Amino acid sequence: MKRALIALVVATGCTQPLPSPTGIVDLRVIAASFESPEVLISPCDPRLLVSLGSGGSTSQLDPALVQRLLVVGQRPLTYRALVDDPAGNGRELTYRLRACANQGDRECDNTDDFVELTSGKAVAGEWTIPLDGSAPSKPLLGTALLPDGQPLLLEALTQDSSRGLGGIRIPVMLEVKAPDTDEHIFAQKLMVVQCQFFPTMRENVTPVLPGIKLRGEPWPEDLVPELSGTDAVPMEPMDFSELEEPYTVPSLQLTPVALVESWKIAWYTTLGTMSSFETGGTNFDGNTDRHKNRWQPDSTVKEPRDVTFHFVVRDGRGGQSWLTRHAKWTP
Repeated sequence: MKRALIALVVATGCTQPLPSPTGIVDLRVIAASFESPEVLISPCDPRLLVSLGSGGSTSQLDPALVQRLLVVGQRPLTYRALVDDPAGNGRELTYRLRACANQGDRECDNTDDFVELTSGKAVAGEWTIPLDGSAPSKPLLGTALLPDGQPLLLEALTQDSSRGLGGIRIPVMLEVKAPDTDEHIFAQKLMVVQCQFFPTMRENVTPVLPGIKLRGEPWPEDLVPELSGTDAVPMEPMDFSELEEPYTVPSLQLTPVALVESWKIAWYTTLGTMSSFETGGTNFDGNTDRHKNRWQPDSTVKEPRDVTFHFVVRDGRGGQSWLTRHAKWTP
């Protein structure tokens, strides 16, 4: 089996070094996820999707496939977001959650091309928003209607340049504002609806880290260790290699390609920095990066601090989750 590969291209220029992305100093959406991270349509003939062609419409689809799309669109989902606001002192934030058909719509606000899912107010933390159709403010994502009456899921398929070959990806945008400031941020998460082109295709499940080690020892969620000094502190996840799933995707020739997940972990801290922003994954040579990391306290801070750490795991297929740990630090 091949290992999944994700390439990241970074543009650099003659500018001053940017702050480390591992250090959380202001309002930020750390991660977002759906449960389930993928909805599988079964059965599904890939020829029905690619036959749309450039500029096609859903009227070209087999009516039976359209019906199956609308059926899976009725599946309840749960949207989760991890929001941190270290300097906010527990202030209330305003949020909006929208879904759109165009993946290029960076703020999900193109006229007549987005659906308002819900809005509200909350303090920073883990936000859980059910999209189960139990109330007008909790619509089913797959059957939500655009202003012209077209189901969002079908319109997303029409606007997809690959015509659903890599999954129908619905952009869901979380917009967060802080009161009486200019803090205004956006975070996009793609919800994937995938056709089961081959019997070996299975619905993705959420990747979950089994735990974290601090200085080589398990770090339980309820343990708040006391750390001191400015020496780097080693951290690593507990072994999860047995949890990385094998999976199948269609090639451009519509043949099955067998892959294995190669999880990546993003590391965050509210004080100091981590030695690496992201660990794991597989490079072009097929080598997998190790998941060891080190926390470097901020030597300019001279007073004791409570420190929060977030560990966000991504499986490369749209699934992600996170673990949070807390510690007390003295200079």
